Amino acid sequence: MKPHWGHAFASGGAYKEPFVRRLFLIDWLFHLAEKWYGNYCLRRLWRTWRGASVCAEGVRLGGNARLVNKNKKGAVNIGENTVCKGILRVEPAGKLKVGAEVYIGDNTIISAAESIAIGDGTLIAHGVQIFDNTSHPLPWLERQSHFRKLLGSRNVGNYSIPSAPVVIGEHCWLGLGSIILKGVTIGDRAVIGAGCVISKDVPPDTLVVGPELRHIDMLGRMA
Repeated sequence: MKPHWGHAFASGGAYKEPFVRRLFLIDWLFHLAEKWYGNYCLRRLWRTWRGASVCAEGVRLGGNARLVNKNKKGAVNIGENTVCKGILRVEPAGKLKVGAEVYIGDNTIISAAESIAIGDGTLIAHGVQIFDNTSHPLPWLERQSHFRKLLGSRNVGNYSIPSAPVVIGEHCWLGLGSIILKGVTIGDRAVIGAGCVISKDVPPDTLVVGPELRHIDMLGRMA
């Protein structure tokens, strides 16, 4: 089928629904092949997660869930009945602990270079980013060395990437597109509004909203 291309389709074409001639045997064979391939992809996905993390009973993974664990298997612990549709990345010295009945939405990225802990019952909406590190060094020469190492170069200078533990309490709600930066502690039952960038601690039972990051307690009083 010929795709539709244009300047807005840099990531690939757009397609109309394919025409399929309705023949019972062909339809049945296609259905069987699709079901088999889907089960194969799920088994492969779970094989990766089982080999790189400790998952409790009832954990569910979305089709786009990804786990990169450069530390030992026990450095990543996922609690029971948690749902993950996002990307989890743990560096060689990092640890990640996700509690029970946590939801991690689509396109969420959680990056642990030191330590990230997420409490039971916390809901993490789509597109949230939680980083306990700056991803790259701050001085430009160190940043250049780090990038060269990422490219596979052997002769690179010394560099360090700042990091600090992130703790997210129980029964929190992180709104879509919010960003949690290194060193932050978010108290139990706190709610982070959509698009907020959190660089300071948030007390329990607090709602953080707006471009000025107003803190409002759950009784509606300004904090």
